[in-house]
Amino acid sequence: MTRTTKAKKWTDGAPNKSDECRRVSWWMDAATSDPDVGTLPLIEDGAKLISEPNPLPPDVVDGVLHQGGKLVLGGSSKSYKTWLLIDLGISVATGAVWFSDYPTRKGRVLYINLELAKPFFIKRIVTICDERQLTIDPGLFDIWNLRGYAVKWHELRRLIQPGVYALIVIDPIYKVLLGRDENKTSDVASLMNEIEELTVRTGAAVAFGAHYSKGNQATKESIDRIGGSGVFARDPDSILNFTAHEERDCFTVEMTLRNHPPREKFVVRWEYPLFSVENVLDPTKLRKAGRPPLHSMDKLRDLIDHPMLAREIVKEADEYLGIPRRTVFEMLAKMIDAGTIRQPQKRGPYDRA
Repeated sequence: MTRTTKAKKWTDGAPNKSDECRRVSWWMDAATSDPDVGTLPLIEDGAKLISEPNPLPPDVVDGVLHQGGKLVLGGSSKSYKTWLLIDLGISVATGAVWFSDYPTRKGRVLYINLELAKPFFIKRIVTICDERQLTIDPGLFDIWNLRGYAVKWHELRRLIQPGVYALIVIDPIYKVLLGRDENKTSDVASLMNEIEELTVRTGAAVAFGAHYSKGNQATKESIDRIGGSGVFARDPDSILNFTAHEERDCFTVEMTLRNHPPREKFVVRWEYPLFSVENVLDPTKLRKAGRPPLHSMDKLRDLIDHPMLAREIVKEADEYLGIPRRTVFEMLAKMIDAGTIRQPQKRGPYDRA
């Protein structure tokens, strides 16, 4: 008997019989002939479900992210998303408050680092722990340094054990697109389905960062600022957008939460290596489009968050800070003289001193 025939037989008989045993028996019979059916949840009686206790999954970040949920941090390039994700992971691993206002539920964390070289990633963890005076206990913060191995993502994600982690961080998410087009709805939906399968199979919450599109973000709705397909900004359960505020080094944080009550937007200030909440600033005062008339050496130095060659600095300084090539080299020379950056080898990479 084919699956189609079985389905018809059950549908024809179902309206007149309320027999849970028969329902399960039919499902098991169908699963025998079609293995895909056996991996699916049962179709359940809604009246029965609402009459039974319905415990909700515990929050990983109180009022923001629950276990088994997906969270995206949206922001422009060089808006310190990796620093924030590391801080999130450390907060959960230690049970510390995140963002000065959001308690976390202590649990084991897996941080999948796909971008930073291992020594620089470890340096960031140490810097944040020292600044916050936190100590990570053994077995609570696992690090998977996969820089150079993202091409094996489809096999690697299957190696993450179920029932072990409260939170999994994937940084950066674009590394696991693997040839898929971030502007194509079906391609991004495919990636989000993989992330969702990971949350269902492991029971963990998954967090990742996504970059903003180009243009004046102040004129866009919060949910429309993340670049690429709109799926990036609509699929996750918790969306935290960090948009440049008119105050220097400040960002307005706007949360879009599917399974939690709404939160008021607020402003944070970047003070290396952490964000701090600025309650006195108006979160509606977003930075408008346009380049500043004066170029800031502090901004250029902040851009160099890992060893970078001159051509990389020139490209990003032009794209994100609007600094011309000639001015970049003049500013680099001044910062070397001032001792705020260094270039150990001629024609080699620049780094912060």
